[in-house]
Amino acid sequence: MKLSALGLKLLLLFFCFGFSGLAQTQPPGRVSCPEAAQYYAKDSINIVTFGASTVEGVGGVGFQTMLQNNFQNCYTGKIVDITNHGIGGQTTRQGLLRIDNAIAGRTGFIVIDMGINDAISIVINKTGSIAETEANMRLMITTSLNQKLVPILCTLQFVDDRNIPSYVAVNTTIRAINSMYRKLAAEYKIYLADVNAIMRRDFSLYQDPFHPNARGYRLISYIIFDAINKAIFDRFLKFVVSQNYPNPAGNQTFIDLVLPEADKINLQIYDIMGRLVKTVVNEYLNTGKHTLEINTGTFVPGIYFFKISSDSGQFNGVKKFIVAR
Repeated sequence: MKLSALGLKLLLLFFCFGFSGLAQTQPPGRVSCPEAAQYYAKDSINIVTFGASTVEGVGGVGFQTMLQNNFQNCYTGKIVDITNHGIGGQTTRQGLLRIDNAIAGRTGFIVIDMGINDAISIVINKTGSIAETEANMRLMITTSLNQKLVPILCTLQFVDDRNIPSYVAVNTTIRAINSMYRKLAAEYKIYLADVNAIMRRDFSLYQDPFHPNARGYRLISYIIFDAINKAIFDRFLKFVVSQNYPNPAGNQTFIDLVLPEADKINLQIYDIMGRLVKTVVNEYLNTGKHTLEINTGTFVPGIYFFKISSDSGQFNGVKKFIVAR
């Protein structure tokens, strides 16, 4: 079948623009899952989200549903409970009046995203100050810590100042507040969800001068997801000792060890008679996953046991394995 010159041009246009349009409308892929998800020690992930309109959601979109989907995709079998305590237009001073009720009886994490209205009030309304915002945020953080929650403090996205000159000064104040928030996160040793550093001045992520659109909210859900995963990796891993692999072993085999906290670990190999054959590790290891190698090249084929113990006495395990050639 022969195509006319016009038909060929139309076909080329379809390939150039039609497939491009299809690619742009495809939904984003699933979130990349952290290794911490495999070793989370608790049965549920509980998150209080607290702030003003960015937390409340605007224009029918918000980050909480996206954040919940992120956790459900990665932490299979875990209950995910996220509450929304956002009220549009509020400053940190107003937030202080209701944070106790928001966190009463809650466990897990609190995401605090609040302060843009403080910046607007300081610049436009000439009320409040950065020092007052700092004092308010300190009280929010300490209140959360006293409730045994893990705070995730968000930096503030810029406002779109391209068409409104007064918003340039608002962004200058937002920069100062964000610098202060980063200082507080370091001082209190809490976790920072650096929304501002990731969103920068990409106003294609906005639906109006202040609020993210669906793409922007999705990005915020990723940033908060990453911050909470960092907290899980640091604080909420379970102790895991894998079966060695390969098993039976030839000249070498490996063991995966997950530590909830740093400790001095002793890994020893015993034969079927209970005699010590080899000490593989006798050293301090940090929190997280470690892959330990056992050289079995000199082992007589047979049945062996590896025993893991720790100086603290908290982490112990024994497993049987085989050496065969």
